[in-house]
Amino acid sequence: MLLGDLKSAIGKALVSGYQLTPEACAALGSLQDPEVVIQRLIDSLSSAPERPLFIGKADVERAAGSVTSYADPPPTATPSPRLGEAEREGSVGIISGGESGATSGKISDFKSYFNDRFLHLYNILRARGDMKDATTPSKVVHNGKWQKVKLIGMVASKRDFKDGAVSIELEDPDGSIKVSVKPTNDQLRKKAARLMLDEVVCITGGTKSTTSISADDIIWPEISFVPRTSCLAGTAYAVFTSDIHVGSKMFMKENFQSFIKWLRGEYGDEKSQSLASKVKYLVIAGDLVDGVGIYPSQEEELEIVDLYKQYESAAEYLAMVPEGIRIIIIPGNHDACRPTLPTPPMYRDYADPVYSLKNVTMLGDPAQVALDGVKVLITHGRSLDDTIPAIPGCDFRNPQRAMIELLKSRHIAPIYGEKTPLAPEPFDRLVIDPVPNIFHAGHVHVEGIAEYRGVLAINSGTWQAQTKFQMSMGIVPKTCVVPVVDLSTFKAMELSFN
Repeated sequence: MLLGDLKSAIGKALVSGYQLTPEACAALGSLQDPEVVIQRLIDSLSSAPERPLFIGKADVERAAGSVTSYADPPPTATPSPRLGEAEREGSVGIISGGESGATSGKISDFKSYFNDRFLHLYNILRARGDMKDATTPSKVVHNGKWQKVKLIGMVASKRDFKDGAVSIELEDPDGSIKVSVKPTNDQLRKKAARLMLDEVVCITGGTKSTTSISADDIIWPEISFVPRTSCLAGTAYAVFTSDIHVGSKMFMKENFQSFIKWLRGEYGDEKSQSLASKVKYLVIAGDLVDGVGIYPSQEEELEIVDLYKQYESAAEYLAMVPEGIRIIIIPGNHDACRPTLPTPPMYRDYADPVYSLKNVTMLGDPAQVALDGVKVLITHGRSLDDTIPAIPGCDFRNPQRAMIELLKSRHIAPIYGEKTPLAPEPFDRLVIDPVPNIFHAGHVHVEGIAEYRGVLAINSGTWQAQTKFQMSMGIVPKTCVVPVVDLSTFKAMELSFN
C-alpha cells in the first residue's frame, strides 16, 4: 500500500462527511487497497438509518472483509505461476464482478433499481464542494420570488424545438419539473444535446414556481482527476483484448496464434519478446466465442456450429498462454450467458473447459479488478450501441469517445429501453464507483485508446474479420491490434498482429 492510497482514502471519507479515529486510520494503512474498502464502507453507511460521525477500526475491518483480494489466487481460479515464471507473479483483487444478482422483473423491482441509481449518483454529485446546497425537483419550494436553484434529478425526457430551444423533464422518486434551455444560449444547448435519457445530472437555473425552471448550466457526476502517483511502482504489463469469436469462419486464427506465440516469447524481435516476458495479465472483455443464433443466418458463417465445441476450441488456445499470466474473462453478448446487464459470469455448463484452466478468472459484466493495485473496470461495451447514436460527436470509428461520456455520466449503461437490456436488480451495479484507473470495453470491433482525467479508456478491437452482417450494418472492424499498458507508467502501446 502506498501513502498516496491512504491519503486518498481518508480524503474520500472526509468529503463524504465522516471522520476517522486514529485506530481506523491505522487499520486502513494496513490494507492493500484502502480506497476500495473506504468506498464500500461509505456505501453501506449511506443506507444506514443513522449516519455516524466517526468511522472506527471495527467499521474498517468489517468493510475489508467484504472485499475479495488475493495476493495468491483462489484455487478455483488462478494458481501460482509455473516454475521459471515467478517473475510474472502478480496480485489480482476482485472488487466486483463475481456477483449473480436475482430479479423477478416486477414493476417494484424496476422502481427499486432506478431509485438506487438515483440515490447513488445523487450522493456522488452532492459530495462535490459546489453541490452541498443542491436539492431535488420534488423539494423545490415556491416563495413567490425569483430564486436560484440547483436540482439533481434523472432525465425523464428531452425535446428539441425548431427554434433551437430544448425542453427537459427532470425527475426524482417523488416528482418532476420542467427545464427550459433558451435557444440563445449556444453553450448550454450543446450541453443539453449531450444529455442521455435516464442519466442523473444537476441542472442549475432560476425559477418562480415549483413546476419549471430556466436552466443556466448542466453538471454531470463526472470523475475527479485520478492521480497516477497512487498506482503501482514497478514493471508489469497488462494486455487488453476482446471479441475473439472462436467458432466463426471469420475468426483470424493464424493472427491469434501469432499473438499467443508472442505471449510465450516465441514471436517477434528481441525487443518485442522482452516486452512479452513482462506481461502479467491478459484481460478479455467478452465475446470469447461467436455463439449460436446471435444474428440472422449466423450458421452460414460458423466454422464450429456446436457451442460446447466453440468453448473447447477457445480453451485450447488459452491453454497455450503461459500459466504465469493471469487471464481475466467477462462475458459478451455472443457468449453463453444471461442477456441482460449486469451479466453474471458465463454459464459453466457450456464454458467448463475455460473454467478448468488454472490461470483463468471468470467474472461477470461489469467487473472491476485490482491488478497489482491498478483498478481496471471491464465491460463488454454493449451499451455503446445506445450511447454512440445518442451523443453528437461520437461514432463507431472512435468508441473511446463514447466511453469517456460514460465516465462523465458515472454509469456503464444510462439509457433504458433501447438496444441494451437491463436487469432490474435491487442495486444498480452499473454505476461507476469507485473510479478506475483503466476502463476497458470491446463489442464494436474497433480498437481505440484515449485518456480522460487520468483514466485510460481502452476499446480493444477484435480478432474477427468483417462478416456479412457487419457489412450490412456498416461496421468496419479494426482487427488484430492489441493494446498493452505499462501498469507503472500507464503508457499504452498498440501491437499489430496483422
